[in-house]
Amino acid sequence: MMKKFKIATFFVFAIFLAACGGSTDGSTVEETEEVVSYEGMNKLDLREHGFEGIIYIPNEEVGQPVVDRTDWGSVRIAVGERFGIELQQEPISYDMFMTELMEAHVYETEFLEQVPPLLFWKNTIPESNIEPEFHFFYTYSKDGFNISISSFQSEQYSESAIKKMIISAKSYDHAGA
Repeated sequence: MMKKFKIATFFVFAIFLAACGGSTDGSTVEETEEVVSYEGMNKLDLREHGFEGIIYIPNEEVGQPVVDRTDWGSVRIAVGERFGIELQQEPISYDMFMTELMEAHVYETEFLEQVPPLLFWKNTIPESNIEPEFHFFYTYSKDGFNISISSFQSEQYSESAIKKMIISAKSYDHAGA
C-alpha cells in the first residue's frame, strides 16, 4: 500500500513539474505580449502626402491634423500642440543619431529607453528651473524600406505626450498602405 502511495505521489509531482515547464535551473522566463490600443486614433494613409505607408495619429478631438511634405522629402505631422512627428526616408542610422545626440553640449541627456529601434530620452539643463523635455527617435526597416520617425526636435514635449507619439511611430506600416 505504501509503495502505491509513493508511486502515485511521484507521478503527481512529475506532472506538476511538467506543467511548470520542468525548469530545474531556478530561472523563469516571463513571456509578455505588448497589447497596443489605438483608441482615440485614426489611420492616416501617407500616400495622399507623397510618402509610402500608413500610421495611426490622434483623432480630431486632440486637434486637426496638419501634414506637410518638406523640401528635403520628409513628412511632418502635427495634431494639436502635444503631437508632432517627422518621418524621413533614407534616414540617419540609429547609431549615428545616438552619436549626434551625445555630442550636444547644451543638455544633460538621460536615456529612458535605449533599445533599437527606439531611443527615448529626457533633456535637462543642469542647475536651471527649466522643465525637462522629452524626445524620441524610432527606426523602421522592412523589405529594404527604411525610415526614421522622431519627435520635432525644436519643440518641448512632456513624457506622456512622447509616449503617445511612440505608440503612433510603432504603428507605422509600409506594407499596409
